[in-house]
Amino acid sequence: MFAWFLVALVALTAVAALGVLADCGLRWWSAFGQLRRETKRTSVIAELPAFRAGIAQGGAAFGRSPSRPDVVVRPATRAA
Repeated sequence: MFAWFLVALVALTAVAALGVLADCGLRWWSAFGQLRRETKRTSVIAELPAFRAGIAQGGAAFGRSPSRPDVVVRPATRAA
C-alpha cells in the first residue's frame, strides 16, 4: 500500500513539474513572438550596433579606474 502511495506521489510530482515547464515554455514563446512583432514594426535592430560599437572597439567600459590603488595597505600590528 505504501508503494502505491509513493508511485502516486512521484507521478503527481512529475505532472506538476511538466506543467510548470510547459507554462514557462509558453511564456518564453509568447515573449519572443511579441519581440518579433515589435521589431518588424520598429527599427530597433538598426539601433543595436550603435550600442555595441564602444565595446567592440575596446572602450574603457572594462578598464580599471587609475585612481583606485591596486595595493591594500594594512596597519602594522605588534605582539604584546
